[in-house]
Amino acid sequence: MRVLMGPRWRPARRLGLVAVDALLLLAAFWLAYEIRFDFQPDIDGLGGDYFLQFMLIAPLLALARLLMLHGLGLYRGYTRYTSIHELVSIATACLTGTVLLSVFNFSTQYITALGPYPLHESGQRLLRVPWGVVAVEAMLAIGLLGGTRLALRLLAERLLESADEEARRVLIVGAGPAGERIARDLLKHQRHRYRPVGFIDPDPSLAGARIHGLRVEGGLDRLEDVARRRRVGMLLVALERPAPALLRQIVERCRNERLEFKIIPDLEAVMRGQIEINRLRPVEIEDLLGRPPVVLDVEASRSCLAGRRVLITGAGGSIGAELCRQALEHRPASLTLLGRGENSIFEIEGRLAARAGELGVALEALVGDVRDAGLVGPLLAGRRPQVVLHAAAHKHVHFMELQPAEAIKNNVTGTRVLAEAARAAGVERFILISTDKAVRPAGVMGASKRVAEMIVSALDREGPTRFIAVRFGNVLGSRGSVIPVFRAQLAAGGPLTVTHPEATRYFMTIPEAVALTIEAGSVGQGGEVFLLDMGEPVKILDLARNLVTLSGLEPETDIAIRFTGLRPGEKLYEELLTAEQLREPTVHEKIFRCRQPELDWAWLSDRVARLEALAAGLDADAIRAELAELIPDYSGPGRRRDP
Repeated sequence: MRVLMGPRWRPARRLGLVAVDALLLLAAFWLAYEIRFDFQPDIDGLGGDYFLQFMLIAPLLALARLLMLHGLGLYRGYTRYTSIHELVSIATACLTGTVLLSVFNFSTQYITALGPYPLHESGQRLLRVPWGVVAVEAMLAIGLLGGTRLALRLLAERLLESADEEARRVLIVGAGPAGERIARDLLKHQRHRYRPVGFIDPDPSLAGARIHGLRVEGGLDRLEDVARRRRVGMLLVALERPAPALLRQIVERCRNERLEFKIIPDLEAVMRGQIEINRLRPVEIEDLLGRPPVVLDVEASRSCLAGRRVLITGAGGSIGAELCRQALEHRPASLTLLGRGENSIFEIEGRLAARAGELGVALEALVGDVRDAGLVGPLLAGRRPQVVLHAAAHKHVHFMELQPAEAIKNNVTGTRVLAEAARAAGVERFILISTDKAVRPAGVMGASKRVAEMIVSALDREGPTRFIAVRFGNVLGSRGSVIPVFRAQLAAGGPLTVTHPEATRYFMTIPEAVALTIEAGSVGQGGEVFLLDMGEPVKILDLARNLVTLSGLEPETDIAIRFTGLRPGEKLYEELLTAEQLREPTVHEKIFRCRQPELDWAWLSDRVARLEALAAGLDADAIRAELAELIPDYSGPGRRRDP
């Protein structure tokens, strides 16, 4: 079968198809007479005229239609790919011939012809085709040509199925437009070596329906049964914006059945016909978050970065680098990158240099520490940035619990030095990246970020600079975050280490976090803390299990999961705001504003100075005691950690 489908046989196949079409068209013309006259065409002695009509008109009509079919490309394709498009072309060619025949009927009533046949009573041969024959012939021509092609397609598919049993059997989740397109692509392109066997769809009203001959078997509750009965080897998720909870359910069921699964990356691309099976991707851990990803679209006309001089601290880190990339797309007048690690700054400058040149943005990369007032003050006074995005910070909870002085030096002193320099330099907007660990902090890291929020809130009342804080949950993919750690452990063969079976966190992606920062900077009026509606928190244990499953392995069987216990400063659960902080809506439905208590900078600066002095003396116990006085809901070692 595959040999006959090869390119060397293509001309023979085309000639054969043309010959078959010609015979079918002639048969349609002849059958039209038989049907029109109840299989007794020699009525009133006109049989000779009808035979003459067939001999003269039928070949010409068939030739006209064959030329039309050739012009429409019907002989350049394969009959096994016959679709609605080909059937429409067949109908177009046949009806065009019928129109020509009708024109002939109107223009030629009688024509004299020589021959042995008896003449009509007028003494002339009758060549006008009866109108009933014209109508019946058109329907027969379309039916015979279209039906033959569909029959050939069904035959080819059956032969291919029987000859290609090694093809992987695929079950498609989603019987909507995307699922239909994927099924059509798989059925059309046998080279993919995948054979769809049916659909599963959460919509109960679709159960029993057929799409391209494939049955919708029912809902997700039928997945295991259908997979076993139809010997399914892979699952394709073709749902429009599937909810993370639904994806987690699918992953769990696939894990139980040890099924491989993939997902379509872009529904719109599928509908444009740009997705084939080899461009499908595996389900990623980001797909399993407790909410759909938040998409923020800050218009350039209202972006706080467009046309402004922008400075970004911590530019070499995960969040800082993405801040630099997205900020560049807003076309600032200039972009200054500041970071303490020279290698990281070198890398981000190299990644952005070409794009900055394309956009005409002046790009400058500097190595420096935000704690160095001798560097930061002159830098801001000289560059005079209009927007400062402050991402530089220490973030690892257990490290900062072991070294409280470092948390104060970097997160508190660094923020104070930079914020005071920004106010002195007349910066328009100062945006601090904070964390959900600043809420009811159980560790020094969270407490130090809470103090940083208090600093920018108090300074907002001291001058024209608008100070804003943006509070994030855990960021997937950032350096040192749980997912990269899990992936490294997975690559090493395990085990995956989880602190506690009930440890739960809010998660977001790096692009989301950065887009939120830019949105907050654009709409903030000063003194606010912005936070994201992050949906339901996710258990770290579930993330670990899902990551193992997505890697094609079995949790606890192929890869062990080990519990290590909560580390100093960690909580089981994270919060986004305290009970005293009320959420207020903003222009974006997924972004909320919470107002900070008004603080007097003179009072706060004195307390911050005491903290910095204790940090300089490396007095860890005194630092924790001072934080407890400054932050009423701070809980240190030995005190209540969970809300």
